[in-house]
Amino acid sequence: MKKVILTLIIVVSSNIFLAQQGYNSSLWNQAPSLLNAGAVATGSEDYSFFTNCRLQYFMVDGSPMRTNTLSTEFKFSDGAYSKNNFGVGLNVINDQSGDNKLMTTAITIPLNYTIQLDQRNRFSVGVAPGLYMQTYNPSTLNWGSDWTGNGFNGNYGDPIYINSNLSRSSYGSFDVNSGIFYQHTKRNKTRFYGGLALNHMTRQKIDFSFNADKMYMQMVVNAGADISTRRKDFRVQPQMMYFRNGPSNNLVLGVNCETILSSGSEITTINKSNTVSYGVYYRLNDAVIASFSYKIKNFKIGIAFDANVSRISSATSGIGAVEVFFKSIHIYGKKKTRLK
Repeated sequence: MKKVILTLIIVVSSNIFLAQQGYNSSLWNQAPSLLNAGAVATGSEDYSFFTNCRLQYFMVDGSPMRTNTLSTEFKFSDGAYSKNNFGVGLNVINDQSGDNKLMTTAITIPLNYTIQLDQRNRFSVGVAPGLYMQTYNPSTLNWGSDWTGNGFNGNYGDPIYINSNLSRSSYGSFDVNSGIFYQHTKRNKTRFYGGLALNHMTRQKIDFSFNADKMYMQMVVNAGADISTRRKDFRVQPQMMYFRNGPSNNLVLGVNCETILSSGSEITTINKSNTVSYGVYYRLNDAVIASFSYKIKNFKIGIAFDANVSRISSATSGIGAVEVFFKSIHIYGKKKTRLK
């Protein structure tokens, strides 16, 4: 097992600067395994289900960008007396954008192993093999006239010229993602965590044409905390997420606050806590994000709103995206650990 973990660490840590297609969500913290294979099944629950719907730029003429995701995670102990555990999940991301209905579907199976380093520190290493598929509807494509007075300019915008370079309207390829994740818990139950992921490590071709380009590898760095305060019913959760996709990058940072309306049992998890959470984030040079969620027992629902603050706001009327989610969290049986 140590050799496997060491190999995965080397793979994740190498070729960082080789880091195009990036899953974009304002609620990434609700399902971190979508972006980091090392983060699967690292929460206090034994298994969970997450789904969301995101509509982006729907105030702009044409079809809005629509994203739907499904994420499931399961935790399995590595033996009766072991404090280590395996994590396995299933992630499905489907989005569609543009009038030509460009659709992207990514299916991954994240697998990880979490080591209990000591009483307060845990380290996880994961890999997520899967499939990456894209398709579009060529019948919806339109080009303007390139009449020069003597004929058509066949090098720019001519359908005959463009179609001659397109070999197919869909493709699928094998994809590999990987990640590491670290957690430190203090005596007062304050938790600090961070992770590093490399996605699209296979750098597969965007294979619509004979001269297909390769995807960039994506690097994701996340860090955050769940901080206890003097008030037992109030917690502060600062968070940061950084993306690097080839020549482009993105940074999201902000803070979420959680108010505990009623506490779960300290002995069992039969009566779980009810909470309300609200936060504000800033996506660098793009948008201000407001989020709100409500949790009752095992179930959580929430919404996020992106307000554009960049130059694109004149086209979007300041409305960047609206995203809603549903999540359920569960344990296998009664445990002497409270589930938050």
